[in-house]
Amino acid sequence: MRSVSLIAGEYRNIITLCLEKNDNADNFYEEIQSSIEKAEEGDGVMIFTDILGGTPSNLSTLAARRHHLFCLTGLNLPMMIEFLMSAEDGLTLEELADRCFEAASSGIRITNKV
Repeated sequence: MRSVSLIAGEYRNIITLCLEKNDNADNFYEEIQSSIEKAEEGDGVMIFTDILGGTPSNLSTLAARRHHLFCLTGLNLPMMIEFLMSAEDGLTLEELADRCFEAASSGIRITNKV
């Protein structure tokens, strides 16, 4: 997140969670639920995870069934920058998720083939 703030400026209303090697999945799920409840006071919740099918992604998807939110996997720097730069543009949560997805996808290239 330091790289994101260097490029996009300071951010607010972002909660970061990290699942460590020996952490319990049930406890991590409770952390996700608690964070969602705190974040729901705003305009919506977007969850970013690293790997589709990983524990954070699976638990976030499970939590999404109880809340109106979007889960995006494949987190990368272009995705987070787009999120921070577009969050105040008056987009719906779904439109914002689509923009983040497009930014993440367009940021992946084989540079010697460009």
